[in-house]
Amino acid sequence: MPESGPDTSPENTRKLVAPRVPVALPYIDGGDINLIPVSALVQPLRVTFPLWQNSLPSVTFPERVRLFLDDDEVADKLWTVHPIQPEDLFVDIPIDKLENRQGALVLRYDALNWSGDPDNPAQSDPVTITIDTRSPILPGTSKLQFPAEILPPLQLTAYYLEDEDKVRAHIPAYTTPKVGDVITWYWDRSLSGTIVGGTKELNAQDYDQPLFIDIGGDWIRSQHDGERYVWYTITDRAGNPASGQSQVQMLIVEAQPRPRSLPPAKVVEAWGTGWPVRGTLEPTDATDGVNVILNPASELYPGEIPQVQWAVAGQLGAYLAEPISANEWKYKIPKEYMAPHFGKAIPVVYHFKDKLDKTHESANYTLTVLNYPADRLPAPESADGYPLSLDKVPPAGASITLRRWPFSAAQQRISIFIEGIEDSSGRTIRYVSLDKHEVTPAQAIAGIARGEALIPNAEFLSCIKLGTQLTVKAYISFDNGQTWYGHAEPNPASPHLRWMKVTLVA
Repeated sequence: MPESGPDTSPENTRKLVAPRVPVALPYIDGGDINLIPVSALVQPLRVTFPLWQNSLPSVTFPERVRLFLDDDEVADKLWTVHPIQPEDLFVDIPIDKLENRQGALVLRYDALNWSGDPDNPAQSDPVTITIDTRSPILPGTSKLQFPAEILPPLQLTAYYLEDEDKVRAHIPAYTTPKVGDVITWYWDRSLSGTIVGGTKELNAQDYDQPLFIDIGGDWIRSQHDGERYVWYTITDRAGNPASGQSQVQMLIVEAQPRPRSLPPAKVVEAWGTGWPVRGTLEPTDATDGVNVILNPASELYPGEIPQVQWAVAGQLGAYLAEPISANEWKYKIPKEYMAPHFGKAIPVVYHFKDKLDKTHESANYTLTVLNYPADRLPAPESADGYPLSLDKVPPAGASITLRRWPFSAAQQRISIFIEGIEDSSGRTIRYVSLDKHEVTPAQAIAGIARGEALIPNAEFLSCIKLGTQLTVKAYISFDNGQTWYGHAEPNPASPHLRWMKVTLVA
């Protein structure tokens, strides 16, 4: 039997290991320390500790532990049997001792072994535990706050999702946010639906910042389009009843990707009513160029600036037009881009890039450009008079002139042929005065001047029977020689040319 009397050895007076509450939740960064689940508070709260030094309890010399919460003694326990079993090293705090306690509490114990001083039991290190029995409280007007681009008019579109493929909804402040709180948001076709869209657990970095949830584009699309109702609740880590449901926010969802409606543009001066897919342009209606407008039904989003492509890009006569009016999307095609397309059909489209740098192109508008009326083209003229006197022809030859023609431009082509009756044979002979001549910038302004197209005296005129007529034919190519006003080559039989007849005399 051990001797009685207090033990004041260093082993008996040193600090004991801090108590432990097995049901406490594991610590998370920034969270409550030793948070007690609400479900554990419906029964006595068990506190454990390791065995103290020199334990040897008996009926005569029992050993005791007392528990303190914020220095209030809340439980104790005696041991009279040696050895104390490890599974018996606990004290339960009664339920009533935990009532009305809230927040961070300091838990400690003291232990008196068989030989200790009753007035000076060994003290443990303290430990903090947290009791939270209050649910998060949402303001009465709380609801998810969507970006201004969506509200109003309550529309969430595929265009909006092109930016980051998500929508961020902010959550109003509530009482009192803590690390570990879980926001659960719902997305349903019904006001009373139960489809959970997702959850967000608050961490140490965001719990005290403006709160938000990100709703991903994949989720939104997976729920299809139509009216959707969105709300949220908040549950704390302690397991208190969830907050009340927030107010419901209704969205009109149009998130499914679909092709843009980009109907054809229209050439204002072309024949056709309404919004046809093709039109016909009379060149005489395009002497000042033409105007192209877009169909009002074209789906264009803010920041998108369509350009009009006139004819095939990179080919002769193509032109890329910028808008002259964004309100009605109107474009001007200058007149110099008309003539290369006489007698042809060309495409007219508009295209633009969206905010993801993806190119969109409209449906095709086919424009047929008619040939310029032949009777409005100038005929060649003799610069040396009518009739043409062989005696008065300069040594270099007679000059053929051609006044400036409609839509004249540099790099067009001119051919001039002269036909007459040969004196010796009586047959028609031909001389080519200009052979697919490339029009110069000066000629585009002034026409073919004196001395630029000659009928040589010695080579040709001297062979022509006097008193007969010379026929001078002019051919033009508006597309740099690709076609000759409807023909692959200058064609004497072509009706699309002008000519002059002049009598050759001595």
